[in-house]
Amino acid sequence: MQLIPSMDLMKGRLVRLRHGDRQQATFYDFSPESWVEKLMAAGATRIHLVDLDAAFGEAHQGAFAGFPKAYPSVQFQLGGGLRSREIIQSVLDLGFEPVVGTLAVENPEVLKGLRVIAALDMKNLQVVTRGWQTASDRTNEAVFKSLLDLGIDRALVTDVGRDGTLEGPGIEATALVARSGFQVQASGGLKAITDLEPLALVPGITGAISGKALMEGHIPLEDPRVQLALRGGA
Repeated sequence: MQLIPSMDLMKGRLVRLRHGDRQQATFYDFSPESWVEKLMAAGATRIHLVDLDAAFGEAHQGAFAGFPKAYPSVQFQLGGGLRSREIIQSVLDLGFEPVVGTLAVENPEVLKGLRVIAALDMKNLQVVTRGWQTASDRTNEAVFKSLLDLGIDRALVTDVGRDGTLEGPGIEATALVARSGFQVQASGGLKAITDLEPLALVPGITGAISGKALMEGHIPLEDPRVQLALRGGA
């Protein structure tokens, strides 16, 4: 079980949204670069980035395009607005692992042959898309089967109702996807390092993503348990 720090970026700044709502945004004063370096010093080997501008249909940010080359010891995942094969390929060329949401749900065949992580955002146990605003018109089962048939068996599952709340992880939604045949990263609601324990008991859940809890010190980087988890040893 690996603890994966999440960095949501809007207009080049670190931000956290509550329930995916831009009207409930908290901006942080430290720079994305300084936070990456602090995470690396604590042992992080994988970091999840979200381009919120692109996720909400605006232009892609370029501020962090050089992160994979600047910090080669870290594997960066990048999500947000990856809605065409061409954009996904450009992200791969930069050295990121693309995390694909809307396209993976609505038009997964476009992803054939690409190594991606499917972002499956869940609201009331139903897949939602487009910045968490729209319920999918396909059943969960149809979405899962389409991806698995293409060989896409890694998923990042966000319980939208818990994202940015520090209310604890949405185990039910994450387990639902894991039971369907995916290797899952859980996202949303982590408030303490002990939240990893129930997730680790679910077969198929391999990691958990934390943004707010890490940035605000609820999960302290100085804790040896946190450092172990950042290295993937929890």
